[in-house]
Amino acid sequence: MLAKTKDPQAKMAINTDDDAIRRRRERGRRSQAGFRKRQAEASQRIKDQNSQLKRAIERLVNTTRGDENPELLNSIACVAEAAGVSVERPPQSDTILPLPRHVSDKSHVRICPVGGEDDVTISAVTKDFIGNPRYRPSSDPSLSAPSSAPPQRLTCGLWLDNLHYMRISVPPDDIVPYLGPGSKTFAGILFWSLMDHGQKKCPRQHTEHTILITKALGHSKVTEDWPVRYIEAMVEARLEYKRLGSISARYASAAEPDLAVVVRDRIAADYQARGMDPDQWISVTGIERRVKRMLGDAAFAVLEATAKGESDSVMRYLFETIECKLHETCICFGDGPRWKVDTVDGIFLDWVHTAFWTSSGRVLE
Repeated sequence: MLAKTKDPQAKMAINTDDDAIRRRRERGRRSQAGFRKRQAEASQRIKDQNSQLKRAIERLVNTTRGDENPELLNSIACVAEAAGVSVERPPQSDTILPLPRHVSDKSHVRICPVGGEDDVTISAVTKDFIGNPRYRPSSDPSLSAPSSAPPQRLTCGLWLDNLHYMRISVPPDDIVPYLGPGSKTFAGILFWSLMDHGQKKCPRQHTEHTILITKALGHSKVTEDWPVRYIEAMVEARLEYKRLGSISARYASAAEPDLAVVVRDRIAADYQARGMDPDQWISVTGIERRVKRMLGDAAFAVLEATAKGESDSVMRYLFETIECKLHETCICFGDGPRWKVDTVDGIFLDWVHTAFWTSSGRVLE
């Protein structure tokens, strides 16, 4: 009777252990299934992010035109290669090799061009061409390599970067009125003076260069995010065209012919959307018309002669003050500097008062 009593309890204990084991196994399976699901989702997120990153790098590579800074192109190529994007590295140039120990400041290196033509001697330090020693014998011992080592003879070819020599012959639209005879007008003189001020050529004291450019760009949403270096490149490009009649590839992106007109139209639209009148800001051409109308022909003739350097030093000094004030108060409309009408009136009325009343004692009729 006692044995029959114990058997059901033993069976119950066994069943309880089996249930616990089954529950642990079920929890383990659910846990592993959850882990595998989370792992798969994380892996898919990484794959998606990698794909997005790779597509973004491909777009960046396809956007480059080849005329950007070589250091920038090399950095883009490194990023592309790390992401597995096929990219052509820019050609390396101007590689400078360290001088051998026996080469002194007065040593020279002889180079034999490809094809076995005449040797050329260059300075190992300054890289200047000395000439052809075969046809220019010299008793100067410095032209010979030291006796401790034979002269260096390098077989070399010549590679030219076509972009380096490419130049833009079409001027930006915004400077066309101020080229040739237009550069001698009152407006043209003011325009190129402002360009020179943009390169910090004025010897007078001015507000810090970056602050002025940032202020000139901050008036519109179109230009407020432009980098200072881009504005400097625009100024460089325009002055280069005035000086040489063409623009180098280095400034090509800042010298597109219709760029200034497009930016000006976008700024005008931005002003109108904000309920502002863009015509309240005038260009150097507008200054010429307004000042001539305000002063009259006789006084304006004196002012124009002063701008052309045909007056005495006192009048010239006063006109340079006008140029500096215009530099300090202008904003950028894309197609050149602009000023508020009342600012222009104040600057030139101050000149009238000083030049005609205080200095010369003359009163305008």
